[in-house]
Amino acid sequence: RFRYDNTPLNQFDSSTASTRVQEMALDATLPIVLKNGNALVSGFDLQSLRTKVNPNYPDVTSVYTVLLKLGVNLKHSEKWSGTYMFLPKLSSDLKEISSKDFQYGAYALIKYQKNPNLKYQFGMYYNSELFGPFFVPLLGLYYLSPSKKLEINATLPVWADINYRLKPWLRVGFSFSAFVRSFNINEPQFVESGEYLVKSTNEPMLYFQFEPTKSLIIQTKLGYSIGRRYAIYDETDKVTFGLSAFRFGGDQNQLNSDFEDGLVFEARLLYRFHITKED
Repeated sequence: RFRYDNTPLNQFDSSTASTRVQEMALDATLPIVLKNGNALVSGFDLQSLRTKVNPNYPDVTSVYTVLLKLGVNLKHSEKWSGTYMFLPKLSSDLKEISSKDFQYGAYALIKYQKNPNLKYQFGMYYNSELFGPFFVPLLGLYYLSPSKKLEINATLPVWADINYRLKPWLRVGFSFSAFVRSFNINEPQFVESGEYLVKSTNEPMLYFQFEPTKSLIIQTKLGYSIGRRYAIYDETDKVTFGLSAFRFGGDQNQLNSDFEDGLVFEARLLYRFHITKED
């Protein structure tokens, strides 16, 4: 999966300066199916983010994520299965590489197959964010209508997607994503001792999905970022832990000013390898 995001100019709250947000991501997942129905899961996720975090600083800040996926998908019974992943990553501006740039995450997602068209899922995500331990309870479902026209795929509060097939090659849909990420800043702009950036976004989007071939999918999206924050903190400014949208055990002092919410344009290119089972 390849993704590119861009925004119009967004004005800072504290000045007349403005900035764009540009993101790119390349994400790949490779499951290796075993004879017992279980699967080994591996892959990677490469991301880049460019935006101004300081209206008084001439240059944009560029940060990156290099993430590895290592895990298994286990079939526990006829109805129950689970996905268990270890997610180590490098997350910083990559100006230097030190222990501050590394984070370690994991998640477990249990799935219950209600019927051939409906699956429930629940679990927990954890990551050692730079502001402190971060936990997100996960609850969701997957539904595909008998006609295969309506599809619902949701893992809340992180992700949701609803789409409907208008033509064999065309779907129209709505998606929502809410992500929190932190990046170590090796070249600080506010405090010499060190700082980190926390990205927090909530983005509902409408999209068209084109399927020119069985394997190739193209999405064009238009959305609006709500409560968008790209906050800079002193590296010593931490909380005891975070739980979804809440922080406990600390009152963080943001060093920079926010910029306005606004439109987001996104293009996605997906390629799927289809595996045919042989008798």
